[in-house]
Amino acid sequence: MNIDANVQKILISLLRRWKLLIVFALIGVLLGYFYTSHFTTLTYSSEVKFLAYAVDGNDDLGEISQAPSSSKEQSSEYVRTSNTSKMNYAMKMLPTYVEVMRTNEFMTKVTNALNKKQNSNYSVSTIKNSMEIELIEETAIFKIAVTTTNAELSYNIAQQLETSVPQMMRQTNNSLVHASVQDKAVKAASAGSLGYPKKCAIGAIIGIVVAAAYVVLRTLFDVRIKSSDELSDKYNIPVLGSIPNFSNAGPAPRQNTPAPAAAGADSPASEQVKQKGEDK
Repeated sequence: MNIDANVQKILISLLRRWKLLIVFALIGVLLGYFYTSHFTTLTYSSEVKFLAYAVDGNDDLGEISQAPSSSKEQSSEYVRTSNTSKMNYAMKMLPTYVEVMRTNEFMTKVTNALNKKQNSNYSVSTIKNSMEIELIEETAIFKIAVTTTNAELSYNIAQQLETSVPQMMRQTNNSLVHASVQDKAVKAASAGSLGYPKKCAIGAIIGIVVAAAYVVLRTLFDVRIKSSDELSDKYNIPVLGSIPNFSNAGPAPRQNTPAPAAAGADSPASEQVKQKGEDK
């Protein structure tokens, strides 16, 4: 049997067992809901946004303010070009600074400063695993989201990052790129969503995949011949005839047998009775 025939056979088997696919999908939805409600913990998030900007040691603005009126337009154009170059440089360097923020050295500094301020004893891994850094595309802005199972802890870590991140950027790369806080951290008022629709959908997809895999494997490993066409394709010989399945036939009809004649006056039995009476 060629590949196209196998594919067709599998598709037909899947269509015939569509009820099985639906049942497994519903089971997956129920398992996803059960897992989410019993094994997923509530989390709280706080995030802070930063703006990165390049710093030039030469202050061109003072020279521009004293420039003659005839050259002020050229000087203003130079300032705009210079600011654009600084912004492009900051955007280009941002991925490097993000990697610095993910180092254990920086995480240790943040953890020590937080523990000292809060009089706590958090580990470096706890702080590091709670952070997620994201670059805003086509901008020099990046944000850090802090997610933990405690709203107060998430807020305290985000507040500490408001101080630690700009300080780190001033001390890195000869202080050529700085960062300023654009959106300060806000304490989460409620827990984040547990994601019931997403996890139930994932459960349904897994259920359908499992059911489809079962149907496909059963179809591929089924070597029984179910039709004369499959027999001809497999052995390349013509089918001359087929034997009907007598096991499915109904019971044979009962033959009509003549009923015995009633004992009347002219029957042999009556004649024997009469003969016995005459003898007596």
